[in-house]
Amino acid sequence: MAEKREFLLGMLMGSAIGAAVALLYAPQAGDDTRDLLRQKASEAKDKAAELADGVKTTVVESAGAAKTRVTGAADSVKEKVVDVAGTVREKVADVTENVKTSTHDMLDRGRNVVESKKAQVVAAVEAGKQAFEQKRTELEADVQQDLNESGTAANSSRNDTSVNTAQNG
Repeated sequence: MAEKREFLLGMLMGSAIGAAVALLYAPQAGDDTRDLLRQKASEAKDKAAELADGVKTTVVESAGAAKTRVTGAADSVKEKVVDVAGTVREKVADVTENVKTSTHDMLDRGRNVVESKKAQVVAAVEAGKQAFEQKRTELEADVQQDLNESGTAANSSRNDTSVNTAQNG
């Protein structure tokens, strides 16, 4: 595009210079030459204006096309960013849900283990109490039996001592 403009501008300038040189070397009167130069200058001015308008139109069109492409690219990038953000958001939500579920599962298992161990401890304490009560009852019975046997033996020996004393006496 820039090459085309430069070519057209060079051609226009070359034509103007060529026309000016041809007029200077042409065998005409001074007034005729000046009139011809004014006419050629006016034509060159008109052609330059046309060229400037053409360049302006081309620049405006190019700018519009560039703006359209940039806007399209920006929209495309925006869509991709939104898509990626949505995907990331979904993955974060999935990971968060998995962590939440795993945490709840671990807490539930922990509670179950604690409840199970608590039940085992309570059962062991109750068994210990029962064993203690049973042993205590057995020991009390043994002590009572020993007391009864010793009381009987003591009474026997007192009775024997009383009998011996009465006999000796």
